Amino acid sequence: MSWIDADALWRVMVASLVGGVGIAALFSVGLIGVSSGRTVGRVAGGVCFALVIAGVLLGVYVMLDK
Repeated sequence: MSWIDADALWRVMVASLVGGVGIAALFSVGLIGVSSGRTVGRVAGGVCFALVIAGVLLGVYVMLDK
């Protein structure tokens, strides 16, 4: 008799870790890109920020959809 579904818990932990660390790392890369003086870096930083915003909006949508 198991009270905790270990498989579901593992999936939630992995998704949280990947999402949390991934969004933070992407934001950091975006800051580095924007702070560089090169045009390519600024464009890459803008793309990183757009992905961060998309990830945050996806998270809010998933939470509100439940």
